[in-house]
Amino acid sequence: MAGAMKIGIDSYSFHRFFHETTVWEKPTTIEWETADFFGFCESVNADVASLQTIHIDIKRAASDREIDCWREATGGDVVLTWGHPNGFNGGRNRERLENAELYLEFAGMLGIREMRIVCGNHNNFLESPHKRFESLQPLVKHLLDRAAELQVRISIENHADFHVADLIEFIYSFEASHLGLCLDLGNALRVGDDPILILEQADLDKVFMIQMKEIIKVEGHEAATGWWPTVKFGSGDVHVDKCMKILKSRNYAQPVVVELSNLFGNFEELEVARDAVQFLRLHA
Repeated sequence: MAGAMKIGIDSYSFHRFFHETTVWEKPTTIEWETADFFGFCESVNADVASLQTIHIDIKRAASDREIDCWREATGGDVVLTWGHPNGFNGGRNRERLENAELYLEFAGMLGIREMRIVCGNHNNFLESPHKRFESLQPLVKHLLDRAAELQVRISIENHADFHVADLIEFIYSFEASHLGLCLDLGNALRVGDDPILILEQADLDKVFMIQMKEIIKVEGHEAATGWWPTVKFGSGDVHVDKCMKILKSRNYAQPVVVELSNLFGNFEELEVARDAVQFLRLHA
Protein backbone atom coordinates (compact mmCIF):
# COMPACT_ATOMS: atom_id res chain seq x y z
CA MET A 1 0.00 0.00 0.00
CA ALA A 2 1.39 3.36 -1.01
CA GLY A 3 0.41 6.91 -0.19
CA ALA A 4 -0.52 8.85 2.91
CA MET A 5 -3.12 8.08 5.52
CA LYS A 6 -6.46 9.81 5.08
CA ILE A 7 -7.44 11.56 8.31
CA GLY A 8 -11.09 12.09 9.12
CA ILE A 9 -13.79 12.10 11.75
CA ASP A 10 -16.95 10.11 12.41
CA SER A 11 -20.20 11.95 13.04
CA TYR A 12 -20.84 9.75 16.09
CA SER A 13 -18.26 11.93 17.83
CA PHE A 14 -21.05 14.52 18.05
CA HIS A 15 -23.97 12.24 18.83
CA ARG A 16 -25.08 14.46 21.72
CA PHE A 17 -25.55 17.26 19.17
CA PHE A 18 -27.95 14.91 17.32
CA HIS A 19 -30.05 14.37 20.48
CA GLU A 20 -28.51 11.10 21.64
CA THR A 21 -26.82 10.40 24.97
CA THR A 22 -25.37 7.27 26.52
CA VAL A 23 -26.02 6.25 30.13
CA TRP A 24 -22.74 8.00 31.02
CA GLU A 25 -23.61 11.34 29.41
CA LYS A 26 -25.83 14.36 29.93
CA PRO A 27 -27.75 16.15 27.17
CA THR A 28 -26.37 19.31 25.58
CA THR A 29 -28.07 22.42 24.27
CA ILE A 30 -26.06 22.25 21.03
CA GLU A 31 -28.16 21.07 18.08
CA TRP A 32 -26.68 19.97 14.77
CA GLU A 33 -27.88 18.86 11.37
CA THR A 34 -25.80 17.04 8.77
CA ALA A 35 -24.65 20.33 7.25
CA ASP A 36 -23.11 21.34 10.61
CA PHE A 37 -21.08 18.13 10.68
CA PHE A 38 -19.75 18.78 7.19
CA GLY A 39 -18.96 22.33 8.25
CA PHE A 40 -16.83 20.99 11.08
CA CYS A 41 -15.08 18.54 8.74
CA GLU A 42 -14.22 21.43 6.44
CA SER A 43 -12.97 23.57 9.34
CA VAL A 44 -10.39 20.92 10.32
CA ASN A 45 -9.50 20.03 6.71
CA ALA A 46 -10.66 16.43 7.14
CA ASP A 47 -9.87 14.09 4.27
CA VAL A 48 -12.77 11.80 5.17
CA ALA A 49 -16.23 12.39 6.62
CA SER A 50 -17.50 9.18 8.19
CA LEU A 51 -21.25 9.74 8.30
CA GLN A 52 -23.53 7.71 10.53
CA THR A 53 -26.69 6.79 8.65
CA ILE A 54 -28.76 7.68 11.73
CA HIS A 55 -27.61 11.27 11.21
CA ILE A 56 -29.05 11.61 7.71
CA ASP A 57 -32.53 11.43 6.26
CA ILE A 58 -32.12 10.09 2.74
CA LYS A 59 -35.73 10.97 1.97
CA ARG A 60 -34.82 14.64 2.43
CA ALA A 61 -33.77 16.05 -0.92
CA ALA A 62 -30.98 18.15 0.60
CA SER A 63 -29.12 15.13 2.00
CA ASP A 64 -27.47 14.08 -1.24
CA ARG A 65 -26.70 17.72 -2.13
CA GLU A 66 -24.96 18.28 1.21
CA ILE A 67 -22.75 15.26 0.61
CA ASP A 68 -21.97 16.29 -2.95
CA CYS A 69 -21.28 19.91 -1.99
CA TRP A 70 -18.78 18.90 0.68
CA ARG A 71 -16.97 16.50 -1.63
CA GLU A 72 -16.84 19.06 -4.43
CA ALA A 73 -15.66 21.87 -2.14
CA THR A 74 -12.97 19.87 -0.35
CA GLY A 75 -12.10 16.89 -2.52
CA GLY A 76 -12.78 14.71 0.51
CA ASP A 77 -14.31 11.25 0.69
CA VAL A 78 -17.49 10.14 2.46
CA VAL A 79 -17.96 6.77 4.14
CA LEU A 80 -21.40 5.69 5.31
CA THR A 81 -21.52 3.94 8.69
CA TRP A 82 -24.65 1.85 9.15
CA GLY A 83 -26.18 0.00 12.06
CA HIS A 84 -25.95 2.05 15.24
CA PRO A 85 -26.73 1.07 17.94
CA ASN A 86 -26.97 -2.71 17.50
CA GLY A 87 -27.04 -3.51 13.80
CA PHE A 88 -28.17 -7.09 13.23
CA ASN A 89 -28.07 -7.87 17.00
CA GLY A 90 -25.89 -10.91 16.50
CA GLY A 91 -28.12 -12.14 13.67
CA ARG A 92 -31.44 -11.80 15.46
CA ASN A 93 -32.43 -8.48 13.84
CA ARG A 94 -32.97 -9.94 10.38
CA GLU A 95 -35.61 -7.30 9.68
CA ARG A 96 -32.88 -4.63 9.64
CA LEU A 97 -31.49 -6.03 6.40
CA GLU A 98 -34.00 -3.95 4.46
CA ASN A 99 -32.73 -0.78 6.14
CA ALA A 100 -29.10 -1.69 5.41
CA GLU A 101 -30.03 -2.30 1.76
CA LEU A 102 -31.67 1.12 1.60
CA TYR A 103 -28.47 2.88 2.62
CA LEU A 104 -26.35 0.64 0.41
CA GLU A 105 -28.42 1.77 -2.57
CA PHE A 106 -27.99 5.38 -1.43
CA ALA A 107 -24.22 4.89 -1.31
CA GLY A 108 -24.21 3.42 -4.78
CA MET A 109 -26.33 6.25 -6.16
CA LEU A 110 -23.90 8.88 -4.85
CA GLY A 111 -20.73 7.01 -5.75
CA ILE A 112 -19.79 6.48 -2.11
CA ARG A 113 -17.33 3.61 -2.19
CA GLU A 114 -17.55 2.21 1.35
CA MET A 115 -20.27 1.41 3.87
CA ARG A 116 -19.43 0.19 7.34
CA ILE A 117 -21.88 -2.12 9.08
CA VAL A 118 -22.17 -3.48 12.61
CA CYS A 119 -23.39 -6.96 13.49
CA GLY A 120 -24.19 -6.20 17.13
CA ASN A 121 -22.73 -4.36 20.10
CA HIS A 122 -21.20 -4.87 23.55
CA ASN A 123 -24.38 -6.52 24.82
CA ASN A 124 -23.72 -9.46 22.46
CA PHE A 125 -20.10 -9.99 23.46
CA LEU A 126 -20.62 -12.93 25.84
CA GLU A 127 -22.78 -14.83 23.33
CA SER A 128 -21.16 -17.61 21.29
CA PRO A 129 -19.38 -15.96 18.33
CA HIS A 130 -19.77 -19.01 16.07
CA LYS A 131 -23.51 -19.25 16.66
CA ARG A 132 -23.80 -15.58 15.80
CA PHE A 133 -21.71 -16.04 12.68
CA GLU A 134 -24.10 -18.77 11.48
CA SER A 135 -27.02 -16.35 11.77
CA LEU A 136 -25.10 -13.41 10.34
CA GLN A 137 -23.65 -15.20 7.32
CA PRO A 138 -26.71 -15.00 5.03
CA LEU A 139 -27.36 -11.36 5.97
CA VAL A 140 -23.83 -10.27 5.16
CA LYS A 141 -23.79 -12.42 1.99
CA HIS A 142 -26.96 -10.73 0.75
CA LEU A 143 -25.42 -7.27 1.24
CA LEU A 144 -22.15 -8.35 -0.38
CA ASP A 145 -23.88 -9.57 -3.54
CA ARG A 146 -25.57 -6.20 -4.10
CA ALA A 147 -22.49 -4.26 -2.98
CA ALA A 148 -20.44 -5.98 -5.69
CA GLU A 149 -22.91 -4.79 -8.31
CA LEU A 150 -22.78 -1.24 -6.93
CA GLN A 151 -18.97 -1.30 -6.55
CA VAL A 152 -19.24 -0.46 -2.84
CA ARG A 153 -16.89 -1.98 -0.27
CA ILE A 154 -18.43 -3.33 2.94
CA SER A 155 -16.48 -3.14 6.19
CA ILE A 156 -17.62 -4.80 9.42
CA GLU A 157 -16.74 -2.99 12.62
CA ASN A 158 -15.61 -4.75 15.78
CA HIS A 159 -18.40 -3.05 17.76
CA ALA A 160 -17.26 -4.44 21.14
CA ASP A 161 -19.20 -7.55 20.11
CA PHE A 162 -16.27 -9.72 18.94
CA HIS A 163 -12.62 -10.24 19.53
CA VAL A 164 -10.86 -8.88 16.46
CA ALA A 165 -9.32 -12.26 15.57
CA ASP A 166 -12.77 -13.92 15.51
CA LEU A 167 -14.23 -11.19 13.33
CA ILE A 168 -11.32 -11.35 10.88
CA GLU A 169 -11.82 -15.11 10.59
CA PHE A 170 -15.49 -14.47 9.75
CA ILE A 171 -14.51 -11.88 7.12
CA TYR A 172 -12.00 -14.24 5.49
CA SER A 173 -14.67 -16.95 5.26
CA PHE A 174 -16.47 -15.02 2.50
CA GLU A 175 -13.44 -14.88 0.21
CA ALA A 176 -14.71 -11.51 -1.03
CA SER A 177 -12.22 -8.81 -1.95
CA HIS A 178 -14.80 -6.07 -1.27
CA LEU A 179 -15.38 -7.19 2.35
CA GLY A 180 -13.02 -6.00 5.05
CA LEU A 181 -12.67 -4.83 8.64
CA CYS A 182 -13.46 -1.46 10.14
CA LEU A 183 -11.00 -1.68 13.03
CA ASP A 184 -12.10 0.27 16.10
CA LEU A 185 -9.09 0.29 18.40
CA GLY A 186 -11.06 1.51 21.41
CA ASN A 187 -13.56 -1.31 21.04
CA ALA A 188 -10.66 -3.76 20.71
CA LEU A 189 -9.34 -2.61 24.08
CA ARG A 190 -12.81 -2.90 25.62
CA VAL A 191 -12.98 -6.65 24.91
CA GLY A 192 -9.42 -7.34 26.09
CA ASP A 193 -7.54 -7.17 22.79
CA ASP A 194 -4.20 -5.36 22.53
CA PRO A 195 -4.43 -2.59 19.88
CA ILE A 196 -0.65 -2.52 19.44
CA LEU A 197 -0.38 -6.26 18.75
CA ILE A 198 -3.31 -6.14 16.36
CA LEU A 199 -1.71 -3.39 14.29
CA GLU A 200 1.64 -5.16 14.27
CA GLN A 201 0.21 -8.52 13.18
CA ALA A 202 -2.97 -7.88 11.19
CA ASP A 203 -3.25 -8.11 7.42
CA LEU A 204 -3.79 -4.39 6.87
CA ASP A 205 -4.94 -5.01 3.30
CA LYS A 206 -8.13 -6.32 4.90
CA VAL A 207 -8.50 -3.28 7.19
CA PHE A 208 -10.56 -0.88 5.10
CA MET A 209 -10.85 1.80 7.79
CA ILE A 210 -9.67 2.50 11.33
CA GLN A 211 -11.79 4.23 13.95
CA MET A 212 -9.36 5.81 16.37
CA LYS A 213 -10.49 6.31 19.94
CA GLU A 214 -8.34 7.31 22.90
CA ILE A 215 -10.00 5.88 25.98
CA ILE A 216 -8.97 4.91 29.50
CA LYS A 217 -9.65 1.82 31.54
CA VAL A 218 -11.51 2.65 34.76
CA GLU A 219 -11.34 0.32 37.76
CA GLY A 220 -14.62 -1.56 38.13
CA HIS A 221 -15.56 -0.96 34.47
CA GLU A 222 -13.30 -3.47 32.75
CA ALA A 223 -16.20 -5.33 31.07
CA ALA A 224 -17.13 -4.51 27.49
CA THR A 225 -20.34 -2.97 28.83
CA GLY A 226 -18.48 -0.72 31.27
CA TRP A 227 -17.57 2.96 31.20
CA TRP A 228 -14.67 3.59 28.84
CA PRO A 229 -14.36 7.38 28.72
CA THR A 230 -12.62 9.31 25.96
CA VAL A 231 -9.61 11.47 26.83
CA LYS A 232 -7.34 13.66 24.73
CA PHE A 233 -5.38 11.77 22.12
CA GLY A 234 -1.98 10.65 23.36
CA SER A 235 -3.03 10.40 27.01
CA GLY A 236 -5.05 7.17 27.14
CA ASP A 237 -4.72 3.40 27.20
CA VAL A 238 -5.09 2.88 23.45
CA HIS A 239 -1.76 4.73 23.02
CA VAL A 240 -2.77 6.42 19.79
CA ASP A 241 0.73 7.79 19.25
CA LYS A 242 2.19 4.27 19.19
CA CYS A 243 -0.66 3.05 16.99
CA MET A 244 0.01 5.78 14.46
CA LYS A 245 3.72 5.02 14.47
CA ILE A 246 2.98 1.40 13.53
CA LEU A 247 0.51 2.39 10.83
CA LYS A 248 3.01 4.82 9.36
CA SER A 249 5.78 2.22 9.40
CA ARG A 250 3.47 -0.21 7.58
CA ASN A 251 2.49 2.39 4.95
CA TYR A 252 -1.20 2.27 5.85
CA ALA A 253 -3.10 4.46 3.37
CA GLN A 254 -6.77 3.92 4.23
CA PRO A 255 -8.99 6.25 6.31
CA VAL A 256 -8.15 6.79 9.97
CA VAL A 257 -11.09 8.57 11.56
CA VAL A 258 -11.56 10.11 14.98
CA GLU A 259 -14.45 8.81 17.06
CA LEU A 260 -15.36 10.21 20.48
CA SER A 261 -17.80 9.05 23.13
CA ASN A 262 -18.36 9.47 26.87
CA LEU A 263 -15.90 12.31 27.32
CA PHE A 264 -13.96 12.24 30.58
CA GLY A 265 -14.35 15.07 33.08
CA ASN A 266 -15.11 18.49 31.63
CA PHE A 267 -13.87 17.81 28.11
CA GLU A 268 -16.00 19.19 25.25
CA GLU A 269 -16.52 17.47 21.90
CA LEU A 270 -15.46 20.32 19.63
CA GLU A 271 -12.18 20.95 21.43
CA VAL A 272 -11.25 17.28 21.75
CA ALA A 273 -12.22 16.56 18.14
CA ARG A 274 -10.12 19.42 16.76
CA ASP A 275 -7.13 18.36 18.84
CA ALA A 276 -7.61 14.72 17.81
CA VAL A 277 -7.62 15.47 14.08
CA GLN A 278 -4.50 17.59 14.49
CA PHE A 279 -2.85 14.87 16.58
CA LEU A 280 -3.47 12.23 13.91
CA ARG A 281 -2.26 14.49 11.15
CA LEU A 282 0.96 15.26 13.02
CA HIS A 283 1.63 11.55 13.50
CA ALA A 284 0.52 10.36 10.05
